[in-house]
Amino acid sequence: MGFITGNPPLTRPDATFAAPTEIKHGIGKVSNLTIELQLAPDLAERMRVAIFTDAGVAAAGLLDVVQQAFAGSDYAIVAVIDDVPPESDAEFVKQAAAKLNEREASLIVALGGGSVMDTAKIAAVIAAHGGEAGDYEGGFMVPGPITPLIAIPTTVGTGSEVTLAAVVKDNARRRKLTIASPFLFPRLAVLDPNMVATLPAKLVAWTGFDALTHAIEAYSCVEREPISAALALAAIELIADNLEAAIQEAGPTEARAKMQYAATMAAMAFSNSPVGAVHAIAHSVGALFGIHHGLSNAIALPFVMEFNLPAVAAHYAAVARALGVTDAGQSAEAMAAAGIAATRALKQRCGVPAQYREVGVPTDADTAAAIADLTLEDICLSFNPVKGEREEILALVARAL
Repeated sequence: MGFITGNPPLTRPDATFAAPTEIKHGIGKVSNLTIELQLAPDLAERMRVAIFTDAGVAAAGLLDVVQQAFAGSDYAIVAVIDDVPPESDAEFVKQAAAKLNEREASLIVALGGGSVMDTAKIAAVIAAHGGEAGDYEGGFMVPGPITPLIAIPTTVGTGSEVTLAAVVKDNARRRKLTIASPFLFPRLAVLDPNMVATLPAKLVAWTGFDALTHAIEAYSCVEREPISAALALAAIELIADNLEAAIQEAGPTEARAKMQYAATMAAMAFSNSPVGAVHAIAHSVGALFGIHHGLSNAIALPFVMEFNLPAVAAHYAAVARALGVTDAGQSAEAMAAAGIAATRALKQRCGVPAQYREVGVPTDADTAAAIADLTLEDICLSFNPVKGEREEILALVARAL
């Protein structure tokens, strides 16, 4: 019997694992981007480049690095969309799509965190196939290919650089739209430690917990399978070993480089074994109150783990081992509880708030009900190991508030 996993039975005897995105990792990879493109036959002749980023990334000088990489080459930067909002929305995405078509962009570079990459993905969908973001909500609704996308993450958590999913906000309905399609996988992910060297400690913590949530939910969801499980457990171990050091020391450090790997590995896992109730709650809180997605995940994570424990004790026991909890032969339930305690302790050491009230979310009954109702509508909840009736989800949300 495996020490880490306990050799659980297969829950998906019929499964598919896909990870089509090519991954490049290394210091200076962004500066040599045109060389990497010339080595790819399907990208070498796509000369009209559109860059998506946000104001913070641009202010940090990272946009300059990308633009300099194309300087003096045969590639032309035909559009720079550098004002992607922190919570990107359907209207912004539609406007960005129009610009892609107006400038006849043949290659997209998304430089930033999850909002930037997701905006670029959905804008490319609309540019190629028309309509609005809501037309593609759900799974497998994108009818065909989009403009190839090069993803350059500037955080250590989102994982959108290797996923088939994208999320944007529908401001009119105050909810998040989730779009999932194999056509949304970026063509190339460039993991350059220079791109996270100046990431503020707070964002290292929040996005690091985003990656941890991806890994834990992928490992324990109803669609789990062995390849995703291996990636998820390895990502959890990397995060447990490196997140605190990555917070404490800026620069293109080994700890931050390992966190880049962890984020990408966790995302490869959840693209094939989807996330669950933590994300359903986080999407809902984000839609209603604009809380950073990684922070929202971090707050909900231990509460949802407690909610799920009876159904997945053996899986959370493996998570505990990956987090560094000593296994002295205790029961799976005891190990799982220790894993949840270790998650809370890591949050505290990283300066992450324990409950939503600490970041300004109201705690009244109406707020709890509004979050619970959106959570029940979120597609991620369908992959959670415990579904829960409305009253159970409402009680879970109330505990997190």
